Amino acid sequence: MSESSIKLEELPFSFQGVEEKYGSLIDAEELCPGVYYASARLLERYTFLVAQYMVVTASSPAISPEARAYGAPLPDGALIFEANDYYDKGQHVVRYEAHKYLADHGLPLPEAESLLGDRVFGMEVCPEYFGQLPVPTDTPWGPPLRHDRLGNGLYWLETEYAGWVLALAYPIREDLMFHTRVFAALMPTDRERGLDNTFGYCFYPFEVSCIPLFELLEYGERDWADKIDIAALKNAILKFYPDYLKPDLYERQNPPSIAATPGAGTDFYRFPA
Repeated sequence: MSESSIKLEELPFSFQGVEEKYGSLIDAEELCPGVYYASARLLERYTFLVAQYMVVTASSPAISPEARAYGAPLPDGALIFEANDYYDKGQHVVRYEAHKYLADHGLPLPEAESLLGDRVFGMEVCPEYFGQLPVPTDTPWGPPLRHDRLGNGLYWLETEYAGWVLALAYPIREDLMFHTRVFAALMPTDRERGLDNTFGYCFYPFEVSCIPLFELLEYGERDWADKIDIAALKNAILKFYPDYLKPDLYERQNPPSIAATPGAGTDFYRFPA
């Protein structure tokens, strides 16, 4: 147990009666009044697996009714939220509200945590609470003249000096390989302060954008996939970055095979007229 852990018998909640679903409670620490991080060992045959949760008591002053609605009830009236699953909406909302309670009461947030980071990641996972990831209002090539939405946090921006460029929000950037992140252009403030502190956007001119788009499509289901001409996208990679998939350069195991499609061209996205 960590130094800030609480003895299990002193906790205002328990997993009694729900161990089969959530595991056997082994550790917990309080984040703010009535909000806890909890660890549980899963079923006996999986004793090497530990699940992480957030638990909110019925009397917690930090968490709103809106946030509580995302939780599942425990027998004693507390609510439980999955913390292992990044895409669990409730844990993002509860973490943000708990951190906001700390900030509002002049208390420090946990190390490496910030309300800005909470909001940015929350916008990706739970836009109905946090809102959509916003369209950038500036780019390394000047303010956008107009934009075309590809997905939440993924926007085409038309610029005066670079034409159409692709903007990726910070959480989406996390799905890219390291050298693909390096290709990106950043705003001066993000470059100076560090993107891990500002949670700003990455920008890719059209020819370069074929690489991040390919990686996003290759390693996850995307609700915007049908907007991309896959054959033209692969042709663009072969034309502009023929060495991209070489095994000695590719950072992931088993580089995918890309074949050219004659006649498909390299215009993999239809921009508005």
